[in-house]
Amino acid sequence: MAKPILRDFPFPILTPRLVIAPLRPGRGAEVFEAVEESRASLSRWMPWEKGTKSAEDSEEHLRRAHAQYILREDFGMHARERESGRLVVFTGFHRPVWEIDEFEIGYWVRKSAQGQGYASEATNALIRYAFNVMGAKRVAIGHAEGNEASRRVIEKLGFSLERRRVKAAVLPDGSIVDSFDYVRLDAEGLPPLDVTWGREP
Repeated sequence: MAKPILRDFPFPILTPRLVIAPLRPGRGAEVFEAVEESRASLSRWMPWEKGTKSAEDSEEHLRRAHAQYILREDFGMHARERESGRLVVFTGFHRPVWEIDEFEIGYWVRKSAQGQGYASEATNALIRYAFNVMGAKRVAIGHAEGNEASRRVIEKLGFSLERRRVKAAVLPDGSIVDSFDYVRLDAEGLPPLDVTWGREP
């Protein structure tokens, strides 16, 4: 098996409504617009939100994310609507553990696109990609206590609860709550979804 930094992965990932691809520099203003629109909900769950106060902050994040992607240390991605090209989901494979081929999925959806099933569609696609392309043995996902929107996505996609960690998550407001860790060991039983990768739409 080649070292992670030498492995190539085919992108984008295509679903019926989304084009999912790694984050790229040069789009800080566009990303910041989505953050500003969604700040009220992001501030409840995402500690990084407080440090994102300008398009320049978002651009810095994109450049760091791109460097991590090249090094295969993290796979930050975004999903655009196929019809409009609008950024709607920010997702990716985080904290890869290459020794055991484990990848952790995270996501957030901009406010104007919430409630339309985009988180489930993007995550369903990433699960399939992880097992079929990246050789995953484990795909992990988690949520903090009280984040019911994330919990519903996780349960809809058939993850198994692996553990509840008591008082293990610190929310942006300083509250300490339980965290819930889930796992899938294969892509069997996922809701049906047409997914392809490696070609432009």
